[in-house]
Amino acid sequence: MNIKGVFSFLLIFMDLSFVVSGQIQSRTWRDHLSYTYAKRIAEVGNKIFCSTEGGGMFSYNKSDNSLQKYSKVNGLSDINISTIGYSEIYKSLIICYQNGNIDLIRVEQDSIINIPDVKRKLIVGDKTIYSVTFQNNLAYLSCGFGIVVLDIQKKVIKDTYQFGESGVQIKTNGVAVHQDYLYAATDQGIYRADKNSPNLVDYNYWSRITNVPVTEAVYKCIVSFAGNIFALYHSDLSGYDEIIKISENSWSLWDKYVTGYYKNIDVHNNYLITISSYRSRVYDETENMVTEAGTIYPEYALYDKDNILWVADPENGLRKQDMWLSEGSAPDGPKYNDMGEVTFLDGRLWVASGNESNIWRGYGAFLFKDEKWQNFDRSNIPELEPVLNIRAIAIDPHNPDHIFGGSYGYGVVELNTDGQVTIYDEEDGVLNPIEGYGHGFIRVIGMSYDKAGNLWIATTTDNNPVYVVRPDGTWENLKLNYNGFGINTRISDILPTSTGDIWLLIERAGILTFRETSTGTEEKFFTIKNQEGDLIDRVFSAAEDLDGAIWVGTNAGPVVYFNPTDVIDESNITGYQILIPRNDGTQLGDFLLQNEKINCIFVDGANRKWIGTAKSGIYLVSEDGLEEVYHFTEENSPLLANSITDIAIDGVSGIVYIGTEKGLTSYKSTAIQGRQDFSEVYVYPNPVRPDYEGDIVITGLVGNVNVKITDITGNIVFETTSLGGQAIWDGRRFDGKRVGTGVYLIFCTNEDGSLTHITKLLVIN
Repeated sequence: MNIKGVFSFLLIFMDLSFVVSGQIQSRTWRDHLSYTYAKRIAEVGNKIFCSTEGGGMFSYNKSDNSLQKYSKVNGLSDINISTIGYSEIYKSLIICYQNGNIDLIRVEQDSIINIPDVKRKLIVGDKTIYSVTFQNNLAYLSCGFGIVVLDIQKKVIKDTYQFGESGVQIKTNGVAVHQDYLYAATDQGIYRADKNSPNLVDYNYWSRITNVPVTEAVYKCIVSFAGNIFALYHSDLSGYDEIIKISENSWSLWDKYVTGYYKNIDVHNNYLITISSYRSRVYDETENMVTEAGTIYPEYALYDKDNILWVADPENGLRKQDMWLSEGSAPDGPKYNDMGEVTFLDGRLWVASGNESNIWRGYGAFLFKDEKWQNFDRSNIPELEPVLNIRAIAIDPHNPDHIFGGSYGYGVVELNTDGQVTIYDEEDGVLNPIEGYGHGFIRVIGMSYDKAGNLWIATTTDNNPVYVVRPDGTWENLKLNYNGFGINTRISDILPTSTGDIWLLIERAGILTFRETSTGTEEKFFTIKNQEGDLIDRVFSAAEDLDGAIWVGTNAGPVVYFNPTDVIDESNITGYQILIPRNDGTQLGDFLLQNEKINCIFVDGANRKWIGTAKSGIYLVSEDGLEEVYHFTEENSPLLANSITDIAIDGVSGIVYIGTEKGLTSYKSTAIQGRQDFSEVYVYPNPVRPDYEGDIVITGLVGNVNVKITDITGNIVFETTSLGGQAIWDGRRFDGKRVGTGVYLIFCTNEDGSLTHITKLLVIN
């Protein structure tokens, strides 16, 4: 490029209007959790923190009404928060988890310190931390096995008290510090110990108090308030929960108690808060009620320093009572964390929330579009009431706002985003219930469109499990020759291939592949056998890669069929398990993921395989399966759980949506679908500024092109092959040093040299 060209290029940059702020940086995670089921609340300065059922927590800023999410994606060490509490003295928010893990957020330092001692401790039984009680520098954590004492100042576990009979574990629901004593509400009564005793680890220093109505009852919680002890327990005599008041050597049913069922009682800012099934009430130190709020089954309530009552609502998130109870605040997300199938098309992610463990819950389906979630269930679409759950889901390729959803029990739902619903079941004469069982036993297990626009549906434990919906809306129930169907036969999934063949996965038998002809169907059943003749007896998932090979997920890793169109005509069908060399000087190798159950497989724009396992997280392997690119687990990443339920990929952005047994997360991968030409190539960020440390992305490319980056004098500083339609550069030369300030040229060429493109990048260092 001559000097005139350089000046022209720099003038272009002066008018550059490309904005990169809307881009999600590659190799970053996001959570897509439900935040509406509020559980516990803590007041932290001018914010109200609210933990939720499942994986996350959020804060509400009282100054500007803004919400901020907290999860494994942005710093929390775990999921399934059991309780939270705030130490005003040490400006520390304690986050406790069901597995005993603890995070300590130093609010003023904006730092998170993980204290995993309880989680790692070899304890058989319940490690859940149920409540937190503060006393100076100590936090008493009520656990499923006793009490853990946390020194907040030193950030260490100080003691553990197991004070059941003979020192055994005892489930502790709450602790109160009253005068010189510790009181513990347990599943076996209320225990007490002098907090100044020299060795509270010794159970002999603890005793069960007897001046209560039932000595060995389950006491849900206990607090010290206005010079007295208040405790909550369930009375078998009255049939209700009761709040008692304990003074010295006597007890009485609290005279302000209102008959009912209670979730909790607690003390905040010198006010007593009672949380019953339908109402939260606040009492001052004279035991007069100062305010109340009606809500159905609240989980918790807090009365803040500004005399505002906050309620944790299981349906509407965080609600506050000022003049009236607000509708509720929560970050946007799906309504529930339950996961069935996830699928993506044309800017829309559809999530089915049904699975075999929640057949009766009616959770419906969710749509993620334009960064907003929309929920479709029986609460807003009454027609879905009889369907209960949606497990499988398929997006209409001609209208991505139109889907079919398969229920594990109640047939098929046809749904439009405008709320139009049609239900198909045995009453329409379309679907067959499991023989001898009737309504409620049509178990749809998989559904997918083929390239001709036919919707293929598979049911399980059905005598004729394959259905097809033609583009004109006509339904057919295919009668196949295979004689192994019926009540004892589980179908895993159905896969239409690009060649028009259909692969039906029969979980404990093998694969039935068939194709439609002018005279009927041709079909072939085969068991899964690898290149060494080993028989594999479980099959769960399948995907077709960009070369037309079929990757099948089994209980012994993936098995590949490189010539799937020949299967019907072959007499001896053999799959191939990828052999990974050990590279230890021997000629030995191991089959790829040979000890893993493969729940799902998805192929990205670079023909790499994302493999979801039942217990070991998610793997990304190279196109040929020989190289492990990533292995994400709940231990080494923000992944919510190691049991992966399904995977979907946005081929345009490269975002990988990962469904787990505990909710949905996404990861922006480095690969996207390749384009037909170079008409939409761009680079971001551009220019690259001195403080930028992320990936430089060249996107909008033809698939799998050679990319060379040179300086203005023509020296090559970097070269790579794009991952599908996208190439990634870290801004460094071959020697690992960051490139200097200047204009860089990016040359792109497809495999046969017939398509080329040049673009430019400015780096400022």
